[in-house]
Amino acid sequence: MQEKNNVHDFVHRVTRWGDTSWAADNCATIARYVGSFNMPNPPRELQRILAARAKTAPDAGALTVMATKKLRATADFPEMDAFVRDAIAVAAPHTAYTAKIAMPYVARYVAWAVRENGWPMTVEFLFTVRAINRYTTTANLDLTEGTRANYRAVLMRISEVLLPDEHPDKPSSLTNRTTAAPYTREELDGFRVWATSQLTAEKRDRAMLMLVFCAGAGIRANEVRRIHAEHVTVDERGILIHIATDAPRDVPLLSEWEEWMVALLRRRPEGEPLWGQTHRKDESNLYSSFTENSYGAGDRPRGDRLRATWLAHHLYARGIKDIFRAAGVTKMQHLHRLLEFVDLRDDDGYRDLFRGEEQA
Repeated sequence: MQEKNNVHDFVHRVTRWGDTSWAADNCATIARYVGSFNMPNPPRELQRILAARAKTAPDAGALTVMATKKLRATADFPEMDAFVRDAIAVAAPHTAYTAKIAMPYVARYVAWAVRENGWPMTVEFLFTVRAINRYTTTANLDLTEGTRANYRAVLMRISEVLLPDEHPDKPSSLTNRTTAAPYTREELDGFRVWATSQLTAEKRDRAMLMLVFCAGAGIRANEVRRIHAEHVTVDERGILIHIATDAPRDVPLLSEWEEWMVALLRRRPEGEPLWGQTHRKDESNLYSSFTENSYGAGDRPRGDRLRATWLAHHLYARGIKDIFRAAGVTKMQHLHRLLEFVDLRDDDGYRDLFRGEEQA
């Protein structure tokens, strides 16, 4: 009888944490709002998700731990503390760790990353494989290798849930679909009408830029603020957009969006980003914040789905899926190794390919 009551931390995690099926198909939105679940008057997209969350019945013991357990590393930093608790609340049901085990690990990591290194406190930055590897190989060197391996295991499992695209060979249990679905041609045509129907000139320009950047060049929301007019090259071979990130790249714009890009370059104010000035600390939800307050009934475009549309277009144009069919496989686990033997095109071929002017 004594043995039955001595329940280990790694069992019955779902009954302790409750059902988090409310998170299915909402990874991108959830990641943006980690740390803000308890904000007053949350945005509509978050309200919808949290309404589903409220219908679940988490275990009382887990809720007590989440609400009362003091985290030394973040105790004096309320925003950081909330970020840690929200991340655990979403990810923990899909891990083999209870709050008592996982929360201190995550709190120490977030404090190290934000306070000691000045990293942005976003899911998209802190829970990347690269960031976690940096922490587990450079911090806490006074601890044993086994202890640091435990840190890494906890953080990586949470990363698999919050950022499933970081782990393509290991799909997350948070949702069966780890990739946003692309839009159809009819849906894109509808979004063109949505963009040109906005009520102010600035909103029309931003709506058009969102479609041009995402559907035309696959540019992420957190990259938009870095794009000025001087980063856009227009010549006889089309339009090339320079993305000035830590890993800079030049992206040819699909030819169907060139007319809009040229028009936008003519009328956007000089000396500032094409998107215009914003005062946001977290730019990862720049698109969703804009569309939420845009004019128009019905569905509005999502940045991740527009980017997926751009990717799917080029995958189809290059016959990637047909290569798999011809090879008689459904996936290639060692594709990255094979790509080491594939040469990149020269600059002219690269631009023509992604502009849509060359056949594969």
